[in-house]
Amino acid sequence: MLAAIAMTALGAVGVAASPSPARGADLPAVAAKAATAKVPPPKGWVHAFAQGFSGNSLNTSVWGTCYPWQPGGCTNYGNVNDPEKEWYLPSQIQVKNGALGLVAQREATWGTDQSGRPKEYMCRSGMVTSYPSFSFKYGFVRVTARLAFGKGLWNALWLAAQNYQWPPEVDILEHWGSQSISRVFLHPIGLPEQEGVMQLPTADKGWHTFTLSWTQNRLTWWFDGQQVYTTSTGIPQQAMYLIMNLADDDDTQGGCSGTFYIQAVNVWLPKA
Repeated sequence: MLAAIAMTALGAVGVAASPSPARGADLPAVAAKAATAKVPPPKGWVHAFAQGFSGNSLNTSVWGTCYPWQPGGCTNYGNVNDPEKEWYLPSQIQVKNGALGLVAQREATWGTDQSGRPKEYMCRSGMVTSYPSFSFKYGFVRVTARLAFGKGLWNALWLAAQNYQWPPEVDILEHWGSQSISRVFLHPIGLPEQEGVMQLPTADKGWHTFTLSWTQNRLTWWFDGQQVYTTSTGIPQQAMYLIMNLADDDDTQGGCSGTFYIQAVNVWLPKA
């Protein structure tokens, strides 16, 4: 997602309009398990983080609903070359029918700009982070999800540094609009950005697995069990946490309508 760590925004809390309930499309009454191929975690690694989404509310002892330095309401000020148009609110998060829904809606919402001044955003959406409960250095991450396709929508699964510094950043998935491809990225410290491309024309239908293996010497990405990209250059050597969000980058302000669903998040760690 590129430089979410906008340090000048520390402590800024938006003054949001009274949030209306998120209106995501309903999933089937019982969310089916992903029927796609899964890469197994390395032998002997410990299953340290296993999160599904049963019930009707988000477990906020596990998941935060904004960037940790900007609680209550937030956006990503760091994407200066591709500014985001959404304001994230807890009201845009659904837990229903065995899945988490991050709901983007075209609705005027008050937040703040990077200097903390009031600003009206024409899109509201949802995000969650594992920062309150879980950060890790090296791991095997598997997310089961269904993407939101639509004008201006920007789905993302990514790792950010626990110490708020950028880079590094590891993007498990970034998907824009209704394209048939998605991308993975590594933003390393002191080295050029790296990028891989995956074909996923039907990732807005059914459940799919997005997998990242992060060791001391290598990063490898898979989509539905198929390897997408691997690298041994610029590997992060610090603790990071997971972010899942649905952004809006539509300059015409005609998009911002869809729901990014996540069914499960699992992380295995190397044995100590």
